[in-house]
Amino acid sequence: MDFNSYALSLLILVPTFGALVCLGPWFPKERGAEACRWWAVLVSALVLALILALVKGSLVEPNATLSMEEARTWIPSFGITYHLKLDGLSAVFVVLTALISLVVIAWSARPKQGHRAWYALLLAGEASVIGAFLATDLVLFYVFYELMLLPVVGGLALWGGARKFTAALKFLLYTVVGSVLMLLAIIYLGWSGRALLGSGEASFAFEITTLSSLQLLTAQEEVWVALAFLIAFAVKIPMVPLHSWVPDTYREAPHGVAAFTAALLGKVGIYGILRFMWPLFPTFMVQVAPLLAVIGAVGIVYGALVALAQKDIRSLLAYSSVSHLGFCVLGIASISEMAVTGAVFQALSHGLVTAALFLVFGAVIDREGVRDFESLGGLAPKLPWVAFFLMVFSIASIALPLTSSFVGEFLIIIGSWASFPQWTLLALFGVVLGAVYTLTAYLKIMFGAPRPSSETGSRGDLRGTDVVLASALALSIFVLGLFPQRVLSLIEGALQPTFESRFASAAHAVEGISPNDNPVDQAGALPVVSAKDTANHDHLSLDSRSL
Repeated sequence: MDFNSYALSLLILVPTFGALVCLGPWFPKERGAEACRWWAVLVSALVLALILALVKGSLVEPNATLSMEEARTWIPSFGITYHLKLDGLSAVFVVLTALISLVVIAWSARPKQGHRAWYALLLAGEASVIGAFLATDLVLFYVFYELMLLPVVGGLALWGGARKFTAALKFLLYTVVGSVLMLLAIIYLGWSGRALLGSGEASFAFEITTLSSLQLLTAQEEVWVALAFLIAFAVKIPMVPLHSWVPDTYREAPHGVAAFTAALLGKVGIYGILRFMWPLFPTFMVQVAPLLAVIGAVGIVYGALVALAQKDIRSLLAYSSVSHLGFCVLGIASISEMAVTGAVFQALSHGLVTAALFLVFGAVIDREGVRDFESLGGLAPKLPWVAFFLMVFSIASIALPLTSSFVGEFLIIIGSWASFPQWTLLALFGVVLGAVYTLTAYLKIMFGAPRPSSETGSRGDLRGTDVVLASALALSIFVLGLFPQRVLSLIEGALQPTFESRFASAAHAVEGISPNDNPVDQAGALPVVSAKDTANHDHLSLDSRSL
């Protein structure tokens, strides 16, 4: 059997099989949870090893490109295919998914009553998120898109906080509404292709390459269909004002589920816009770019201001996540190769940093029994490892130079300035606010007034496996911050075809815009910045790799 023919499927099947094994009767009753934990760690480590083996050559060789595909017929009568693709864009997110899943599964803190179902849910979530990042058939993508709700809803309902059912219901309502809209849009796209493909056996088409090569929709139809996709992905990212499920979910979910959700689910929304909306609706994306820029910049400042007012650690992390992902929205809106590359890199960095903060702050909450700042203080002498790692992840969160977040935010700000200088300035104000609330929270918890001695004290510092896992995340953040070149090259290589073909023609379709013009100089024109608009592609690539 040729390994390359099934390598991408193995990335999905291995964690799926691992989840099914966790639910089986073969683990001993007395130590079943511990045995299942090590089994889940082994499975998730194998998935990480597989994806690293697939991308290793592209990361090591300077001029290597990454492109792997696996295609099989699934439902031929409707033209639905089992089509997976691994390129620079999907590889970044698959590696992130495998690493975060391994860390969350191996982290010591878990619900006491979690047992085997806890690990089965996390492995199933890993499989579905990886499937969403690999799928290029819209129906297949939708299947994985829905399945990845399992760890969130299951984790909330089974092991959440006092308001877990309210949080789970709110999360479901938001995501289901968005998903239903996207499903209707997918069906409409497939049906629209029927007239062009004929009335043969496979007269429908849902594969992204086929659909993007056809002129399926009128201008008005494209607006409505694209808007359905955008709402679904906006909920998942989350974009303001479709973000109100985030605080409840992050407050009530168990630490591991909150880390999994914050680090990975929003990235599926970003990936969906780049993988599906860009090739299918380039004209719409050009036209809606100014609105997305406003949403991104407002989201950055709004999230930071609300985070500044929070007293609960989990609430602060929730609104901080909304703020940081606003940078990704701003970068995508600029339609600048530099800014969009930075947006993907920022999404990768955010996944690492936010998962680490949720887990380490979760350790503080578990050890102290409280999570509001007023009830915490002076923990640094008692928890030196916690203090150290929180300092590392806090400076990464505020995008200090030499960290991965600095690379992403720097590229976004530089790349989006030519398109939206006013909104980029607003985003810079959000950077300052982010530093204020992050460092204030850290100083209060670690070096503030100690808790009264009559209250329950700390029950121990990070140790063993948790120190190793936190060190791995910290190392990843600094390695990406110091040596971002190869990852940036992978991302650019995957995005370049869209910039050179789809958006060049889309610029012509928007009245008054020429691909070689600077659109911000024209009244009412869309601020589109391509590589050629600023200088040339080689120059931009050199800029992003020289950090």
